[in-house]
Parts: sequence; C-alpha cells; structure tokens
Amino acid sequence: MSNPYQTPPSDPYGGYGGPPQQPYGAPQYQQQPQPGYGYPQQPVPQQPFTAPPLAQTPQRDSYATASVVLGFLAIVLSCAYLGFLGLIGLGLGIAALNRSAATGTGRGVAVGGIVLNALGILISVAMVVLFTVIYK
Repeated sequence: MSNPYQTPPSDPYGGYGGPPQQPYGAPQYQQQPQPGYGYPQQPVPQQPFTAPPLAQTPQRDSYATASVVLGFLAIVLSCAYLGFLGLIGLGLGIAALNRSAATGTGRGVAVGGIVLNALGILISVAMVVLFTVIYK
C-alpha cells in the first residue's frame, strides 16, 4: 500500500484526465490538410473582388429637346399665329440631327422635333390662308 500522507503527483491536465479544452464559443483551429488526394498541391490564389463597370446613360441632346418643345408649342399655338415658332424649332431640329450623326445619340428625338415643327408650320400657313380667304 502507498503512504496515505504522501502528496499525490501533480497531474499535467489539472485532474480531469485530458488536455485542456477551449471555452465554449471560442474558435476551433484545425490542422491544415496535407497535400494529397483531393487537395490542391499549392494554394489557389484568390482574386480580389472588383465591381462590374457601371452602365453609362446616354447624354441627351438639348437641341433635339428644344426642337420637340417648340414643335409642340407651334402646333398648340398655331391658331394664334404663333405657329411660326416652328421655324426656329425646325432649325434646332436640323442642327440636332447633324449633331446626332457625330455623337450617335438623340436622332429619334431630333426627327420627332422636325416632324412636329413642320406640322406646326403647315397648320399656321393653312390658318393664314383660311383667314385670308374668309375675310377678303
């Protein structure tokens, strides 16, 4: 029998019979797998994240927009002899059409402005002829 008054030898594991455990919730570090079957021999480099380029919105042609506005006003105000605003709008529409050939934007709006202004001019001319015939 052993001596009951003898101090027991110190336990390297604190008396619990195993290696000390990480506290609950602490990160568990695992050993990296060895290269071999199923694992790449060299680490795969990761590419940094780059956002895709943003789409650029086309620039609006101010001449074409002004041409459409003046064309609309020329049609609406043609009975008040202000349809001849269409002459200014027609010039702006033609300038916008020439400009769209260089920039590639605003062609449809420029053509719409030319059509509205031409229609406003035609309505104004018809109103002048009509009032001239009626009041002669």
